[in-house]
Amino acid sequence: MSKEALNLVNVTLDSYNVIIVIFIVLSIFFRHTNQLKKNKWLILTLLSNGLMAFSDIFTWICEGTAKESFTIILPIATFIFYFAGYAVFFFFCLFILDFLSLDKKKTSCEIMVLVSGVLYLVLLICTPFTEWLFEIDENNIYSRGRLFFVPILFEIFIYGNFIIYLIVHIKRIDKNKLLPILAFLIFPQIMQIIQLLIYGVSLINTGFTMSFLTIFLYSNRNLEESLNITVSELDIKENELGKKESEVEKSRLQIINMQNHTIESLSNLVENRDEDTGEHVRRTRTYVELLALQMMKNGYFPEILTPRYIRFLKRAAPMHDIGKIVVPDHILKKPGRLTEEEFKMMQRHASEGGRIVHEILDGFEDKEYIQIAADIASYHHEKWDGTGYPFNLKGEEIPLGARIMALADVFDALVSPRVYKEPMSYETAFAIIESGSGSHFDPAVAGEFLKMQDKAIAVNESFKKD
Repeated sequence: MSKEALNLVNVTLDSYNVIIVIFIVLSIFFRHTNQLKKNKWLILTLLSNGLMAFSDIFTWICEGTAKESFTIILPIATFIFYFAGYAVFFFFCLFILDFLSLDKKKTSCEIMVLVSGVLYLVLLICTPFTEWLFEIDENNIYSRGRLFFVPILFEIFIYGNFIIYLIVHIKRIDKNKLLPILAFLIFPQIMQIIQLLIYGVSLINTGFTMSFLTIFLYSNRNLEESLNITVSELDIKENELGKKESEVEKSRLQIINMQNHTIESLSNLVENRDEDTGEHVRRTRTYVELLALQMMKNGYFPEILTPRYIRFLKRAAPMHDIGKIVVPDHILKKPGRLTEEEFKMMQRHASEGGRIVHEILDGFEDKEYIQIAADIASYHHEKWDGTGYPFNLKGEEIPLGARIMALADVFDALVSPRVYKEPMSYETAFAIIESGSGSHFDPAVAGEFLKMQDKAIAVNESFKKD
């Protein structure tokens, strides 16, 4: 592989690492139920890894170029990279110590981590004068210093102590904690070995990023499984319509085991881009579930509205705007009225939504669920009279899930504040829904929604912040 191609690969990897770190940090802070926000060491580790990847981008861009500005930037970026690199290891060790609750052993491990950190800091501060850890020659080329191996020995020693502790006290350690611990012990080491063997490849921060993702997904998986167990039990009691109990239980367990963290992460990613949406995806998911349940109880579309379909519809609802990933920020966040060209760009999120759903979920999720998710992402802006977009579908050509999603989406937009408008009153919003019955909305869907006005108002009020 040529040097230019290798640099491109490294810069791309570092860019992904920065994006993933930002995403995890935002998710930790904005998801109020996530317990990870209480651990300062993990936050510091994430920020250090982001800084490490960011500085590494500059080292690859500047190295080998004799421009005066680059000869100044490269030593600074390299120094920051080495500092942040050990900071990631340092803070991650402290996080694992807290995570494990090592009691008396914790004190001795903390001392080892602190001593190694002080020694490494001394080596790094002296490096610009002694070239102990790295050096940069007159051609602005980076190379490893003669004491480059010393911090690696520190890490091996500390990792060895962790492994010995795990082996000796394996019976005392909560088995649910083994996955993130093993991720900490394995991923960075594999990447570091590869980096040592293949000079020019930057993979250490990628190894730590993989560890962060494992811990993040582990934490959210436990939370989602707990929530889904509770929701599924309530759904079973509420929807006893003669189905055999074993069939409902099988469906519930299948849903619990699906990859809920993927759906929630993608939905939050879009939500964090569009600051106007706030709790939009969560509110619309609740409206969709309540409306679908009411229609099922009142006998509408019995061949479609089954408990299984409604569970899938509820899980798919947060993905209705996933296509907004392709919409530029200056259009998505524009406070004023969109131009014709800008509106066409905004409309792309519907046609792109279904494609993105298939690319992400095909092969990993139930086919019926994927189709429901793709339908609501693609068609929730279609109108009953055929004047919607992107395909001008009409009447029952529009999938039922998309018709339900369309009403929930519009109602929430009407009663919620946006940068370009104040929220409407509930009375005005319901009047608009009623006037749109048979033109914008499926008359059956609109009629049932108007019967549950009190529930819709209660949902909206429950999500308002103090």
